Amino acid sequence: MKRFIVFCLLIFLINVAFAQQKQQVESNKKTVEAFFIALEKQNFEDLKRIFTVDAKQINPYIPNGFPSVLDGREAIYKQYSSLPQQFSRMQFPREIYATEDPSVFFVHFKGKIDIIKGGMYENDYVGIFKLRESKIYEYTEYFNPIVMANAFGISLD
Repeated sequence: MKRFIVFCLLIFLINVAFAQQKQQVESNKKTVEAFFIALEKQNFEDLKRIFTVDAKQINPYIPNGFPSVLDGREAIYKQYSSLPQQFSRMQFPREIYATEDPSVFFVHFKGKIDIIKGGMYENDYVGIFKLRESKIYEYTEYFNPIVMANAFGISLD
């Protein structure tokens, strides 16, 4: 009888742990989705709220003359809040994937961005989001720098 009670208790604890992990995944996925919604609506105050104070955005393939790292929530906010000066409308069709780690998400997305001076900037992206307490503390963005350079007349030398 004791073994049965211990077994039932163990099953209960495993189910509780699984439910907590599932809840963490859902909460973090909502935060990643909120990142894209804030960009699309150009609501940069919302964007600011979903990053930790010490957050970092890493752009490993960004052309020279642009920051490869944005250190801190304020730097990230400053970068994104300046986008309306160049872009009128931004859309990011996306697929968000959870990983085995409930605090890490992989996102494949496209940027469909109307340029104020005319034309459209379209690029393919991969984003890796790392979260702590349902806030983004690290975001790494991979994209094709050749497409960016061609769209904005930037030299890749």
